[in-house]
Amino acid sequence: MRAYIRHIGIVDHADSVHAVSFTPGVNVITGKSSTGKSAMIEIFDYCFGSSDFTVPEGVITRNSSIYFVVIRVKDTNLVLARQRDSVVAFIKEEADDAIAADKNVFRISYFTNGYFIPLADFKKELGRYFGLVITDVDESVEERKFRGNRKSPTPSIRSFASFMLQHQNLVANKHAIFYRFDEKEKREQTIEHFKIFAGFADQAYFLKSQELNSLKGEARQIEQQIPKAAEVKRKAREDLEVSLREYSAISGATLAIGSIDEALQNPMRVLELLKSTHVISFPLSDENARQRDEHEREKARLVGELRKRQHKLLSIKSSIEFAKRYTSDVAAVSVPTEAEMRVSECPFCSSPHHAVEAEANRLQDAIGWLNEELRRSPYLLESFEEDEKRLVAEIEQNRQAIQALDDMILVLEAQIRDLANYKSQTELTLKAKWRVEALLENLLDRKGSQLIEKLAELKQEIESLKRFLREHYNIESKLGEAEEYLRSVMEEIGSRFEFEDSYRPINLRFSLETFDLWHESQERKVFLRSMGSGANWLYCHLTLFLALHRYFCTLGDLCSIPSILFLDQPSQVYFPSVIDHDANFDPGKLAQLEGESRTRPVDEDVRAVTNLYSELVRFCQETLKASGIEPQIIVTDHADHLVLDGGIPFESLVQGRRWRTHGFIQFNETG
Repeated sequence: MRAYIRHIGIVDHADSVHAVSFTPGVNVITGKSSTGKSAMIEIFDYCFGSSDFTVPEGVITRNSSIYFVVIRVKDTNLVLARQRDSVVAFIKEEADDAIAADKNVFRISYFTNGYFIPLADFKKELGRYFGLVITDVDESVEERKFRGNRKSPTPSIRSFASFMLQHQNLVANKHAIFYRFDEKEKREQTIEHFKIFAGFADQAYFLKSQELNSLKGEARQIEQQIPKAAEVKRKAREDLEVSLREYSAISGATLAIGSIDEALQNPMRVLELLKSTHVISFPLSDENARQRDEHEREKARLVGELRKRQHKLLSIKSSIEFAKRYTSDVAAVSVPTEAEMRVSECPFCSSPHHAVEAEANRLQDAIGWLNEELRRSPYLLESFEEDEKRLVAEIEQNRQAIQALDDMILVLEAQIRDLANYKSQTELTLKAKWRVEALLENLLDRKGSQLIEKLAELKQEIESLKRFLREHYNIESKLGEAEEYLRSVMEEIGSRFEFEDSYRPINLRFSLETFDLWHESQERKVFLRSMGSGANWLYCHLTLFLALHRYFCTLGDLCSIPSILFLDQPSQVYFPSVIDHDANFDPGKLAQLEGESRTRPVDEDVRAVTNLYSELVRFCQETLKASGIEPQIIVTDHADHLVLDGGIPFESLVQGRRWRTHGFIQFNETG
């Protein structure tokens, strides 16, 4: 997003304003140690909604009454301010003329109570200026239920800090790349919300995703029910076939209901047909006897199959017992680990004899055979056990089928007994007909076919939503394209930095799924922690963050992350700032103070630092040309008076922000 910081400042206890002004492009604050340079990044972070007050203790904290930042977002100026350790924050829009006229406007009286709001509300209000208006980022309502119906955290402007701030202890760190990523929850939120920050996803995306996942859940539930519905339908078919056989056996006639499949599909039609059907019985019919004979023959066949399977099961159980015994006996055999073999000699003529060698070879073959048998034995045992399990299941099916036939035979015998007990054939026929009707009426309550139809409808809706999300968002594809863009930009930018020879040409890769950075060689991935010197770590940080901000700028206002980057002490890998206390930047003297720990010539280090600043300027110019947005890079450092490429004066980056004879807070005669 098009944004830059205009002022960072404090109001002291005497109501004096101390502020530093900035513009788009590269802004340098240079000076000796302990002048307040690093406080700039902490003041900004605190005014940008940080819950922690991390401004270094010293002159600034002792004299400050209020901290403030003026930031331009698109066409709006925002004044953000906080007092130390405060749970409220100030936010106010201002016109250009009010901001540009005089920084002294920001005295204590400017920060009226009406613009201070609770910190949580402040973050939401500030987020709206950056387009963060999403209130629900859950893609599944079902998953939310496992969190006690609590929504996932929504995108916050605090996640921007990870892309904007490179503190002194981070800019060349080999273990960490992003600010705040030491906190697992904040890391996960930043990664998860990247698709929102980049403009890939909006509120409609999440609502559609919730709808899609709800439909998927409903479809899964129906798919689990359909096997049960199919089993119910199978049982209904069996019961209906049995009832129709009973009717035929007692009446000697066939009950005309048409196809059984049609009856199961449309039981209401068959019921209507049966209401107008009169029962007919034939006393001389032999249907009862015919069915009994048929059942007896089928029972005999099934009993024969049962006996065969039972005999086979006994054989398999015997084989299993043998295999277990064989494995146990072999395990008890003591196998020698080594043997010493010599060529035998004749005691009379000392001629060598190779019989022992031949026997040894035969023994080796025997051992190989034995090992092969031992290797196979566990698999044979498993195979036998699988066969045993299968046969047990088949035998159970046989038993159930035989029992079902016995039940049918009992029904036929019961019909004969009922007739012998003076019940009329017509009465029994009516009873059999009523049983068929009862089965069909029960089928009216079954939902099997409705479930299948409902599942088909759900699948159509699911495909429609998938197509909508693919056509309007296609986030996975966009993330892949973003990774490829970052790779190409990192290749371009990285080639200009002075990586060690073993990492040239540098081939950096960055994953938007894990936020991991690595150099990819032909042999393997080399992650940052394994890349050697501080210069390599520094250039990896710079290359990645410059590539990210180039990408943010190309997205324009679709991206909510502001095009602002803080770099605190990037030259520290060449000239440690902790020993810089002189009125002028003197790299030669700093090198002497390092003593024997320095291994490179001073002029090489000065050239590397000069190249670093030249590339920052070049990056801003090229990004402006490519995207129409010039990023803002604020560098706090102790390097000074460098001769940049293209004749660009270093003073054009400093613009008076040189703190060698004074610090951020300038005292008057009375202190």
